Amino acid sequence: MTTIEDFLGAISLHPVGQAKSGPGKMHGLAHIRRPQPEDLSVVDLSAVADLRSMIDLFETPRNSARSPLFVSYYTANTPYEALADRLKASLDRLGLAHRIEPISSLGSWVANTGLKSAFIERVWLESDRPICWVDADAELLRMPWFVHDNPFDIAVVRRHGWYDISSFVYLNKTEATGRLVRHWAELCRQNPHVWDQVLLTLAWYDVTRDHQMKSLFLPDGVFRFPRPVLRDLRDRLFYYPRKKKMRPFVDQKQASRTLKSFVDKAAKRENELGSNDLSAQFMAALSAHDFTGAFTASSIFKG
Repeated sequence: MTTIEDFLGAISLHPVGQAKSGPGKMHGLAHIRRPQPEDLSVVDLSAVADLRSMIDLFETPRNSARSPLFVSYYTANTPYEALADRLKASLDRLGLAHRIEPISSLGSWVANTGLKSAFIERVWLESDRPICWVDADAELLRMPWFVHDNPFDIAVVRRHGWYDISSFVYLNKTEATGRLVRHWAELCRQNPHVWDQVLLTLAWYDVTRDHQMKSLFLPDGVFRFPRPVLRDLRDRLFYYPRKKKMRPFVDQKQASRTLKSFVDKAAKRENELGSNDLSAQFMAALSAHDFTGAFTASSIFKG
């Protein structure tokens, strides 16, 4: 297995709060936390990177024999079934092993997405290698080298230092990842009205506070979100060749925005809570890698 330092290459780790800044916009790329029980101290390291450095890192070819198992599910007898077929085709085109299964709808979009953590817990336990979750309404556009031979416990898109997007999540086959997956699934069972990606963030915070955890935070540039064709053309001609933008790896169709009403049998539940409902205190703790807080699934939200 590649070491963290070899994986990051020219990008270096520094004590939290001392990461070197650059002339351009910097992204919080990695966090390593190692509690030292013998003296109750903690080693807390982080890495930041500019866009060009991240492009070079993510496009570096790696050992294809150490690729994860790509996993997903879709709700049967809904438009997601056809979308899942397209995801399978994209994985087959790249020669990537996958496990994509149908499930029965629970009657609402938030309830169905809440099944994600339980599904991931099951397939992670059954897999003999790391897994990579991909939402069924996505397609891989090119080889995601950054999840091959990846030594981090988790890799997830994190915006603004606190907003996790659970549509593409790499989960290594480590003890730390096992703690995270189990805690996430339990939080989702206890809080079915809360978005799974919010509870993934809370599970990450809880586990990282008390245990060793190695986290890679992907920029949202790995995604292609729905947009006009002319913008795609502009980026291909002018931005990607000059490394002014990251050429996306995953086509994220965001079908839930159009299909949610198809899946839902009722109007949105009043107590449904998502990423935009998080409190300023929890967002600040995440952004600063401050693990002194004692947050719960209730206290992470506003008011």
